[in-house]
Amino acid sequence: MLSRHRHTVLPVLVGIGLTLGAGPALAVVVNKVLATVDGEPITLYDVHQFSARNIRGRQLSSQVDEQQVLEAVITEKLVQREASAKGIVVRDEDVDRYMETIKERNKINDEQLAQALANQGLTMAVYRAQIKEDIQRQQLIGREIRGKVSVTPEEVQRYYEAHHDEYSTPERTQVAHIFFRVDPSAPGDPVAAAMAKATAVHEQLDKGADFGEMARQYSEDGSAKDGGSLGWFKKGELLEDIEKPAKTLEVGQYSKPIRTRAGVHIVKVEAREGESSKNLDELADQIKEQLYQQALEDRFQKYLTEELRKRHHVELAP
Repeated sequence: MLSRHRHTVLPVLVGIGLTLGAGPALAVVVNKVLATVDGEPITLYDVHQFSARNIRGRQLSSQVDEQQVLEAVITEKLVQREASAKGIVVRDEDVDRYMETIKERNKINDEQLAQALANQGLTMAVYRAQIKEDIQRQQLIGREIRGKVSVTPEEVQRYYEAHHDEYSTPERTQVAHIFFRVDPSAPGDPVAAAMAKATAVHEQLDKGADFGEMARQYSEDGSAKDGGSLGWFKKGELLEDIEKPAKTLEVGQYSKPIRTRAGVHIVKVEAREGESSKNLDELADQIKEQLYQQALEDRFQKYLTEELRKRHHVELAP
């Protein structure tokens, strides 16, 4: 598989035989042969065209150096030759169906697709050619690789056990508060003033006042409009001064006024969920498909870099 080193590929040139640079010392001949596949030359111009007009080539050229883009061009040639040798033919109807799937998935019409391609400097003809190559590649994979790849239940089990944390949801708590801001510029003792307001509201709560209504009426932050709701928090996500007393509260209970560096809070625990995890039965199909796709990709890369290279003669220019 190609590594991903960032490098800018030379800009595409119009016409074979042109050169880059202002003088002989800087000239780069764009029709210089870089490699051959079964005797068919691949030139510097071919690499530039691949980078400019091929969608996969554009992605690669922004991530790897020119030598690796050349390897991608060689691979494309090998795939095309092998598909042709296997009698794989992609018809216009196949391309049409594939494009319809793409439009449906992205919820766009023909005009929107054409505009999206134009924004990338691509034409519909170039895009269709790329789709044809992709279908050809998939059919080659299906014929040469799929039957040789399998995933056993034991592999699924091992993956699940090794990645168990990814399928677990830690304990979390839904919290609301009524907040009283401490204004350092206020006259007198601003902490005492905030605490006095909090104590008065706490007394109303003890007499049966609704927490959400009290928050909407008295809380001094943006959560007031939502009845003081702050949402769900996992361990370590709340301020320690709030999290610690919140642990001691049952669902539906509220705290006494709590002083923090931000101000004074009355905290309520609205809900609590314990740690949970999905079991293997729920995830087996998903994990199996994930492992299968990875194995398929690994096997196809081996097929490209080893088996195809043995069947065809590839020679890099010195």
